[in-house]
Amino acid sequence: MQENEKLKTVSEEERFTIYDAWERFGVTKHWGTITATRRLIEMCNIASGQYVLDIGCGTGYTACLLAKDFQVDVVAADIRSKVLEEAKKKITRGNVGNKVGMIKADAHNLPFQSNTFDAVIAESVLAFCDKTKVASEVCRVLKPDGVFGNNEGTYLKPPPAKLSSFLSKWVDFQLLQEDEWRAVYMGAGFEVVSSTVYPFDYIKQFLGELRVDGVRRRLSAWLKAFFDPSVRRTIFTATDRDTRRELRQFLSHVGYGLYVSRKVR
Repeated sequence: MQENEKLKTVSEEERFTIYDAWERFGVTKHWGTITATRRLIEMCNIASGQYVLDIGCGTGYTACLLAKDFQVDVVAADIRSKVLEEAKKKITRGNVGNKVGMIKADAHNLPFQSNTFDAVIAESVLAFCDKTKVASEVCRVLKPDGVFGNNEGTYLKPPPAKLSSFLSKWVDFQLLQEDEWRAVYMGAGFEVVSSTVYPFDYIKQFLGELRVDGVRRRLSAWLKAFFDPSVRRTIFTATDRDTRRELRQFLSHVGYGLYVSRKVR
């Protein structure tokens, strides 16, 4: 399956970004963590017996939650082999292998027939993609009146030009403001049912990630990062004054949005 260039992970020869930790060290990172994930699922009114696609499933937390607590059949899809390996382990530990299937897939070209799923969930995915293409693909694979629940990083206010330039340097994603995200969904064939933007709480984020991955895995990831030359180069570079200023600006401008849309065409 052909991978879109924007979804390719950073190679060992290229610069390291903070989001490479997802694949390289096998940890989970979703905006708002467990609380946001549960809230998004409940906003989508996902119910027992439905067929749900989890795009960019990462290490499998949401797919397992959907199968165990909401009693739905899930397809967990991601383009990254490493995180799918971690997801498989979590699915096995959670004894939900009978309800969760896994597939390596590109969100720009989903390998499913049209009108297949009752709901699609995505968390921190579209910001890394061709947003219009992925939203259109999600609309295609949903059944009529199917629901798309998306959790994405969202600007709380218009960002300065320098901030966008800074993000393109350090992380390969593009955030939008709330009205811009809504326009993406509507342009793909959705009616936006609800959208709510939350400020980012870094303490709650940290504690939530510990709950998902566990202290042992987090410590292991931190140790691997500490001894990884590319990470150390990045940390050293990030200590300059301009970078610190842009990081502070990032923290004041960015939150996350929970968006629920219904397929209308």
